[in-house]
Amino acid sequence: MNWEAIGAIAEVIGVVAVIATVVYLSMQIKQSNRQQSAEAVKNAVKEFVDTYAAVTSDEKAAENFIEGLNRFGDLDRTTRAVFQSKMQLLTNGYYQVWTLYKSGMLLDEPLYRKSECLYLSFVLAPGGRQWWESMKHLPPETLAIHIDGRLNEPNLGVTPANEDLDWFRGEERE
Repeated sequence: MNWEAIGAIAEVIGVVAVIATVVYLSMQIKQSNRQQSAEAVKNAVKEFVDTYAAVTSDEKAAENFIEGLNRFGDLDRTTRAVFQSKMQLLTNGYYQVWTLYKSGMLLDEPLYRKSECLYLSFVLAPGGRQWWESMKHLPPETLAIHIDGRLNEPNLGVTPANEDLDWFRGEERE
């Protein structure tokens, strides 16, 4: 065997090794991206759910939230500030969920729809609507356009929280 043939064989083996390495690395990157996407979705949904839970975590917080959703404009300055903070956190949480859904990273459409219905039910309540109209300049413009579009749909299919949630109306379950 001559040295040229050995060199050619070595080059072929080197090319095959490089191709195998590139294929392996691309598979690792895809797997890593899927894991990061799944983690981002999990964190966004958890943040939204945790914020919702915190809004009504104790009696005082629940009372403040219910008052704000009923009559945001009539609240005293401090209570309005607390309610504003809670609604902004809910809006940020919904924005994350909406962004992930819109980008195709959140594939669970029923989960997205439930999150959207919950958020919109708060914004549809009388005080929630007052809050939205006075504060919709705060979230990203794309979200404000989306929410306004949804709120103006003739057959939205979402009931305002003050008409739908028994705890909101002060009713006891049987």
